Amino acid sequence: MTETPSSTQPCLTLAIDNGVALITMDRPHAMNAFDRTQRELFQSALLSADADAKVRAIVITGAGKAFCAGQDQHESAAMDAAGSAARIDSYMALYEVFRALGKPVIARINGVAAGAGLQIALMSDLRIASTQARFGMTEFKVGSAAIFGSTLLNSIIGEAAMKRLVLLAEIVPAAQSLALGLVHEVVDDARLDSRVAEICTQVSQWSPTSVTITKSWWKEMGDEMFAKAAAAARRGHAINFASGAYSLGARKFTERKQAKPAGI
Repeated sequence: MTETPSSTQPCLTLAIDNGVALITMDRPHAMNAFDRTQRELFQSALLSADADAKVRAIVITGAGKAFCAGQDQHESAAMDAAGSAARIDSYMALYEVFRALGKPVIARINGVAAGAGLQIALMSDLRIASTQARFGMTEFKVGSAAIFGSTLLNSIIGEAAMKRLVLLAEIVPAAQSLALGLVHEVVDDARLDSRVAEICTQVSQWSPTSVTITKSWWKEMGDEMFAKAAAAARRGHAINFASGAYSLGARKFTERKQAKPAGI
């Protein structure tokens, strides 16, 4: 096994063992909410795992009780217009990398996956959830627009279910998420690791060339919609930030949470 030292990557780790790359978002005090450093390290870890010929599958998970609670709202509350625009660009760059991965990606969802955290799960090829997992597209709770999240949800669970999740900003339990089609499987928390390991063993049997070709086609099928969503996200989030809605929402959120973990 090889593991990236925590001293150089304090909020994310990459461990490779027996052909499986395990990427762990490691900000448990903040429910693994994304800040700039974690986004950058996440992108680097994906590229590293995909480039490693020994890796046959990539698993993404979160440390502690959460998968990823979304965007760190402490970062959002302190952001100016230039920072907001740069952050959207960084997310789009991360998602472009995600979409171009040639290895199967399995989301091991151990707890809450909300906002950007849910988007990461939805971009994975397979989503295996613990009974403790919960899901939400809760952008409206912090005054943000739900553009890219709506795009992903619409293609996976359909327009009606997408609109309900976005407009009501609900946090949905694992069983309901399975019924909606948000996840592929729900297993007891004690079986989560073994089930993910079984899936990795199975997908590791396939020809890497066949998998890469197939995933390249999956990407191509969604290229037009991704480009439209990225343009809409850049345009829409700029308008939303200029209105003051997002900054105000983020500040109110952090004030309500006080010393509680950051994130959506």
